[in-house]
Amino acid sequence: MTKKTQEEKGKNQLILIVDDIPENLKVLGLVLKKSNYPFSIALNGKEALEKVSLLNPDLILLDINMPVMNGFEVCKKLKSSSKTSHIPIIFLTAKVDTEDIVKGFEIGAADYITKPFNPRELLARIKTHLSLKKANDDIKMFERENTINAMAITANHEINQPLTVLQGNIELFTRSFGGKQLTDKQNKYIYKMQNSIDNISDILKKFQNFKSSKIEEYIKDRNMVVFEEKQ
Repeated sequence: MTKKTQEEKGKNQLILIVDDIPENLKVLGLVLKKSNYPFSIALNGKEALEKVSLLNPDLILLDINMPVMNGFEVCKKLKSSSKTSHIPIIFLTAKVDTEDIVKGFEIGAADYITKPFNPRELLARIKTHLSLKKANDDIKMFERENTINAMAITANHEINQPLTVLQGNIELFTRSFGGKQLTDKQNKYIYKMQNSIDNISDILKKFQNFKSSKIEEYIKDRNMVVFEEKQ
């Protein structure tokens, strides 16, 4: 992948701007727009949490001084959830007290920029944290795929052996009648067992020959792996 392609791919990462002052949102929006970063806005902490849940942004530019729910509170809520704790947060604020800066980092902020900000500095930090997030996402994806591969190999190894034994016993059971015709009931039972063996074998073949996999929701709070087979 060329450097240009990598940069273009990075520009597809969504940024959420959270600030209660429309003028600040306008300035930040123009800076991001000029650099071709897609973005969304939120006017307060409550709306920010709703937008994060809906859009799953790749980075958040978060003001601290907001009514009702300030930036520190928003950051704490996001970092306390496994679904949003991975999102990097850059505080944008006029606060320059060391105590506030330290507090921001202690609750999970990735960076801190004071207002008024330098657009070049802001863009440089945005690029850095988006690159770090993408690298972390890639590592997690790689680890997940390795885990799924290992599970597929284990399933084949552990299930194939008893499946072979079951298949062999069905054949021995059928031969034990010495050529006598089986009853409809006996044939029905044998058919059901053979059909189940064939279904399990088909599932194992998917494990052996899958091209890619993805996680889909099975039931509430439960996911399942879906395999895409090689053509």
